[in-house]
Amino acid sequence: MSEPYDYSRAWQREKLARQQAELLLQDKTRALYEKVLELEASKHELEQAQEQLLQTQKLQAIGQLTAGLAHEINNPLAFCMADVRTLAAYQQQLSAMLGEVVQQYPDAATLLQRANTDWLLADSADIVAQLEAGMGRIQQIVGQLHHFSVLGQSAAVRMSLLQLWSNVWMNIAPSRLSEIEVQQQLCDVQVEVHCTEMVTALTHILDNALKAQPTSIRLHCERQTKERVMVVIEDNGHGMSTEVLSRIFDPFFTTRDVGDGRGLGLTVSYAIVRQHGGQIEFQSSPGKGTVCTITLPCLDN
Repeated sequence: MSEPYDYSRAWQREKLARQQAELLLQDKTRALYEKVLELEASKHELEQAQEQLLQTQKLQAIGQLTAGLAHEINNPLAFCMADVRTLAAYQQQLSAMLGEVVQQYPDAATLLQRANTDWLLADSADIVAQLEAGMGRIQQIVGQLHHFSVLGQSAAVRMSLLQLWSNVWMNIAPSRLSEIEVQQQLCDVQVEVHCTEMVTALTHILDNALKAQPTSIRLHCERQTKERVMVVIEDNGHGMSTEVLSRIFDPFFTTRDVGDGRGLGLTVSYAIVRQHGGQIEFQSSPGKGTVCTITLPCLDN
């Protein structure tokens, strides 16, 4: 009887040891899996921090460059624009003078017609208008670049997100919203911002959403913590590819046609949000719209 009894006890001990080993293995596996998740989250945070650091360094470099560059470009640009306007005035005077010559000397009309004077006057007027428009565009670009060197110099004010977005909507032409469903769920959270700068940043973001040809735009916010508030701008427009998404904050990067965009709007927005101690990120895919998430420090109401 002793041998079967000893065998049964040994088998029970082995079964118990195996169960304990399986439980230990499960615990170790669970702990290892949790560590893997923590490492993946840490890796994602480091990648985001690295990306933000690189972007910040780019913007700092641009700010240092434009501080002097804007002055150097604006000086010659100012007298070039003045000369073009003077040239336009001269062209109008010349056209009027030729009209008087024809009235007083009708035979001169044939000579002027042979010289194709009407076409020359019309074409020169077009050239002058194009020069003026081109230099005006240069002025706008330099002005936006110069914006980096003066961020934060205006006085910060305390206001609610409702007030802030009310100012943003004033910058958007009502005709652009006529066929778009706009949903707003804003919370009355107080923030301290440089109002003009933050309105500029949000206007650029909203303008990009509208240019994606959406049928609806959803704007909502929620308080993440006591000190942070999250604002989300979501559209169902044509979206962006991964390649485009990775470059949206790069200065002068644009997917629009020449003359339709300068590639500085989101660069300026990024700089302003970061200067306010906030974060901005985009999620998008072709044909599925875009989600822009902005987090900002907020105040106790």
